[in-house]
Amino acid sequence: MYFYSKLKDMRKLKGFTIRELADRSGVSAAYISQLENGNRGIPSPDVLMKLSEGLNSSYSELMEIAGYLESTQGAHTGEVLPSAPVNLRRFIRENELMFDGMVLTDEDKEWVERMLSVLFWKDRQRRNQESDAPAE
Repeated sequence: MYFYSKLKDMRKLKGFTIRELADRSGVSAAYISQLENGNRGIPSPDVLMKLSEGLNSSYSELMEIAGYLESTQGAHTGEVLPSAPVNLRRFIRENELMFDGMVLTDEDKEWVERMLSVLFWKDRQRRNQESDAPAE
């Protein structure tokens, strides 16, 4: 029953109704309701992918909760194991990406990369100005 209650908690935490999650994920509201009530088995990885997109949450987290993947926590200590940072620029360029149900073209991904570059450039400029300011 852990998966079912966790799915419901994740949906409520995001502030979505079952209908909203259905619209966002492409998974029927009836199926989501049956899942949350424990009336269906653990969904397939494909359905979990759709639900993760609808919830705007981690696919691997849903896969762990569903029992498809081992937990990222240490088996004996309960500590979260560190993971290497992902190069976001490379990730955007080398993966097929989807946003709100639309697969991004190479041109779309280039625009996303440019927007991120601008955002982080502005932040770096602000930080540099703050660090260069004389101490009071």
